[in-house]
Amino acid sequence: MTARQRAILHLLVEEYIRTKAPVPSARLAEGLGLSPALARYELIALEEMGYLSKPHASAGRVPTRQAFRQYSLSLLPPKPLPAATQERLQRALEGAREPEAFLVKMAVGLSGYPALLRLRPRNSPKVLQVHLSPLPEGTLAVFVLEGGRVKEARLPLSLPTERLRKAEEALSGPFAVLPPAPRGLEELFAHLSRALSAGLSLVYREGLAEALKEPEAKDPGFLERLVTLYEAGGDEAVLTPPGRVDVRVGEVEGLSQVQAGFARGEWLGELVLLGPMRMRYLEALSVASSLSRVYTGQHAG
Repeated sequence: MTARQRAILHLLVEEYIRTKAPVPSARLAEGLGLSPALARYELIALEEMGYLSKPHASAGRVPTRQAFRQYSLSLLPPKPLPAATQERLQRALEGAREPEAFLVKMAVGLSGYPALLRLRPRNSPKVLQVHLSPLPEGTLAVFVLEGGRVKEARLPLSLPTERLRKAEEALSGPFAVLPPAPRGLEELFAHLSRALSAGLSLVYREGLAEALKEPEAKDPGFLERLVTLYEAGGDEAVLTPPGRVDVRVGEVEGLSQVQAGFARGEWLGELVLLGPMRMRYLEALSVASSLSRVYTGQHAG
C-alpha cells in the first residue's frame, strides 16, 4: 500500500466512522486535493486489495474489517490524554470509595462505550481439592483453595456419578494448573478450567446502555453479540500483557474491542472498551491506555 492509498483509506474510514454512510470518491478527492479520476483509480486498487467494498454500483465505498484493523493499528501507540486531564482523573480516583468501579465509570464517560475491568491475581492460589456433585441440570463444582478459600461454579454439563468420581480422582491436588483430562472427560475439564479462571477473577462492568446509542443497535443480532461479550467479561483465558494496548476487530462479528493491559500490586488486569467495528478508535485507544496508566500511577504529570 502506497502512502497516498493509506491516506485515502484512513480518510475514508474516518468519514465512515463519523457518518455510517458509504463515502463517495468526490469527498475523498476534495479532502486530499486529488483529481476525481486519481481518487477513483486508487479506490479501485484498495477495493481489489480487500480494504473496501461497494454496496451499490452508484454508491460510495465502505471499509471492510481489514480496513478497520489497518486503520486502528496505525493509531498505536495511542496518543495519551492531556497531562492535566490525567492528573484530575488521578485525584478523582484516589478519592473514590470503590476505585475499580469508579474507573469503569470514567472509561464509559470519556469514551461513550461499554467498559469492562478484568482483574486476576498474579499468582493464582493452588487448588487443594475439587468436589463434583450432580445437579438436576448440570454439575456443581467446588474448588478448595490454599488459604482456606472456597469457590463454587455451576457447570452446564450433566454426567453420571461414577464419571464425576473418576474426574475427582484425576483432580487430586495440590495443583496450580488443571491436570490433563482423562479420556472422555475433556469437555468437563474445559468447563472446569474456565470456571476456575473466572472464579479467581474480579470483573467490573459499566455502560451497556451506551451501545443502544449506536446505529448498529437496530440490528438484534448485533445487540445479542455485544451483550453476550459484555456479560462474559470474566471468561477470557488470557489477559492483555501489562503496558500493551491491543485492538481486536471483528473477532466477534460486527464488534471491536480495545484492550489495555496493566499490573498493579498483586493483580494483573486489563481495561476493555466494547463497540461496533465503526468504533471511534482514536478516542477509545487514548482513553483505555491513559486510564490504565492512571490506575497504576504511571500517568504523565
